[in-house]
Amino acid sequence: KFVHNIILHLLEYPLSSTMATMLLPTLFLALLLALHPFSGVLAFAPPAAARSCYASSSSTSIAASSSPSDNDAFKMMPSSPAPAMDNTRKAFLQSMLTAAAATATVAMQPTAAANAATTQAASSFLGTYSDPINHPGGTRTITLIDGASNGDYQLAQVIGGGGRGEPKEYTLPAVIFGDRAIVIDFSPKGGPRDFAGVLESDGSIKFLRDGNRWPRL
Repeated sequence: KFVHNIILHLLEYPLSSTMATMLLPTLFLALLLALHPFSGVLAFAPPAAARSCYASSSSTSIAASSSPSDNDAFKMMPSSPAPAMDNTRKAFLQSMLTAAAATATVAMQPTAAANAATTQAASSFLGTYSDPINHPGGTRTITLIDGASNGDYQLAQVIGGGGRGEPKEYTLPAVIFGDRAIVIDFSPKGGPRDFAGVLESDGSIKFLRDGNRWPRL
């Protein structure tokens, strides 16, 4: 159950290839140790217990080899690990899995500085634009949603309206990627959900699908 909960916790975050390379070997080793019935010696037994298990195994092996049966000569009675060994192994596995989960959580959560940098880059799109080709007379004002940045993207909204052939006012969800691109969801006004545009050197937004431009006012 503990292993199951750790895996569910890790799946809540998008795992990058670098983090997967770091964490998957550790988790695999932990699962292997948890599921495979290793002997007490492999279960991180204390030195004294290990010597005791070794002596017991050696005695069993010698006794088996002196048996008249050919089949028994190659058999060794399995040793039963002491309860202390099981507890030691369980504690080790729990600490290893907890450390792996903590590392993944910290590494995959963007820092406050990274989020601030993302917001700063997205501010390049802030402002009011027009749409003279499709809806002359209307405006589109892009604003950021406070505290809604994660990694390389920032949530935003487009408040527009007043142009020919469109509602008087509407709000469209949007996502800004750094200072490079914006994806606007036009479905609230009957358009496509993923209309992508890029910021041009003159400050306008050029949409890739139809080539339309929003000049900055």
